[in-house]
Amino acid sequence: MAQAQKGIFAEPNLHGLTLSLNVMTDDVESVRRKLARIPALLNELDERFSEALLSGYVAIGSDYWDLLYPQQRPSQLGHFPDLRDGDRQAPREPVDLLLTVRSDRFDVNYHSARALLEWLGHDVELTEQLPTFRFMDGRDLTGFIDAPENPRGIRRRQLALIHADDDPVFAGGSYLYVQKFRHDLRRWEQLTQEMQEFVIGRKKLTGERISETVLQMVSHTQKAKLQNEQEQPLRMLRQNMPWGDMREQGLLAMYFSGHSRDVLQWLKQRYIADENGDYDPLLDYTEAVSNAAFFAPSVDFLTQ
Repeated sequence: MAQAQKGIFAEPNLHGLTLSLNVMTDDVESVRRKLARIPALLNELDERFSEALLSGYVAIGSDYWDLLYPQQRPSQLGHFPDLRDGDRQAPREPVDLLLTVRSDRFDVNYHSARALLEWLGHDVELTEQLPTFRFMDGRDLTGFIDAPENPRGIRRRQLALIHADDDPVFAGGSYLYVQKFRHDLRRWEQLTQEMQEFVIGRKKLTGERISETVLQMVSHTQKAKLQNEQEQPLRMLRQNMPWGDMREQGLLAMYFSGHSRDVLQWLKQRYIADENGDYDPLLDYTEAVSNAAFFAPSVDFLTQ
C-alpha cells in the first residue's frame, strides 16, 4: 500500500498547531517540489525530538487542487457542502494549503511549524495559526468525552485512508473536512448537568450512552451516529482538538475518510432537520465559523 502521511491516523497528542496557508506564486512546480519534501522534514524532526511523538501532514484545498495537479483529481474531492438550514450554517472559507503538526510538546510544535514555514518561504502566506490542546482526558470544552466512538488501532488507518482497490492513484491519501467551531460556553454552562447530558445523549463523567427511553429529546449522539438511514456504517476518523483563550473557545474538528460521501452524509444528518424537524441540538451551543474541504495525498503521490 502507498505510504500515508502518518499524521492522518496518528494517536492523540497533548498539543497541536494548525496553519492555514494561501499560495502566493504562480510557480506550481516550485510548490509541488516543496510539498514533496514536507513528509521527510517531519520525519527528521520526529527523529530529533523522538520523545515528543511528533507527527503531521499537509493537505491541499479543494479549490487549489486543480491548479497544483491539473492532470489528476481524487474522484470524490469537492467543496465543503452547503449546510444552511434554519439558524444553522457552516460558511465555506477555502484556503490553499493546511499544515498540521501534533506532538506532546508545545515547543516542538512551534519549532517544527517554523521550520516548515521557512522551507515554504515566500511561496505561501500564513492566513491563520491555531494552537490546539488535549483537554482533561480527551474531552471537548463542553466537558464531555469527544468522539467516544472513534476507531482505535489499525482501524484508524482502514477508515481514514483510500484503499488501492478503490483508487490506485490516490491510495494512502485521505479526504479531509475541517470545521472550526466557536462554543457559546457561557450559555452552555447555564444548563444543568442533567440537561447537558440530555443534549449530548451521554453521561458527562463516564461517557455512557443514555437510553433513548430516558431521553426527553433527540440528542447529539443520535444525530452524530456513525450510521446512515439504512443502518450502514459511516467510515471516518475524527482528529478533533480544543482551542481557545480566556475570551473565546471552541473545537477544531477534522474528519478524515477514504470515502468522502460518508462524511458528507454525517454532516448533513447533523445540520439538516429531518421530517420531524430534529437536528443535532449541540449546534444550538456552538457555531462552525469556518469550514473547508481538503485532500491529504500519500507520501508516494507527493514525491512522484
